[in-house]
Amino acid sequence: VTTGLYAVQQARRLQPSYYMWALIPVLFGFQQTFEGRVWQELDAGNATAAVPFALGFHFFSHFLWLWWLPLCSYLVEPDKTSKTGMLRKRVIGGCVTFGAFAGTVVYSVMLLHPAWMSVAVREHSIVYNFFVPFPSPIHIPITLAALYALTILVPLFFSSHRQVRIFGGLVALSMVLASEVFGYAYISVWCFFAAVLSLYLVYMIRHLVAEAKSISV
Repeated sequence: VTTGLYAVQQARRLQPSYYMWALIPVLFGFQQTFEGRVWQELDAGNATAAVPFALGFHFFSHFLWLWWLPLCSYLVEPDKTSKTGMLRKRVIGGCVTFGAFAGTVVYSVMLLHPAWMSVAVREHSIVYNFFVPFPSPIHIPITLAALYALTILVPLFFSSHRQVRIFGGLVALSMVLASEVFGYAYISVWCFFAAVLSLYLVYMIRHLVAEAKSISV
């Protein structure tokens, strides 16, 4: 959180369009606080009492990040640009819209049916399970995990800013590592990795601000 506040100070002093990037470490700090409470309840043997804190954790993982990260990329894209740049903004904007819609639907279901969620510890990691007791009428030719990853990664990789693309590469690497090594606790482990990666944003914001200043001169 302290690192995030420093990033906010930098962004506020230099370029308002980077505020949302600067807030990411702060928000990850709040998310990890919720998971810390989940750990406390599980250590006390209160799995049921851990569910409200798990829902707080999922507010970030299954709602906020799905549109926040794409919107961060969208806001730092140049307004006056080429046809390629306009296409880039449309693609990123589409991801913002889809992420907000999907996140709202998924998290609303979680809030309406907290009994469908269970929380447990496996191999020193928290495993979140959300079991829907009936088959979904919607069939898509892609796994939900892949769709989640694409919604977040496409805007990062489509960015015209090199440092944002680098951040996207780091996020993608953390997703693969979490999936392959800690697949049983993917969401918990990936969010932890992402929280660590958010430290990179302090450097990235300074670079983006310097880049924006050089363009405006």
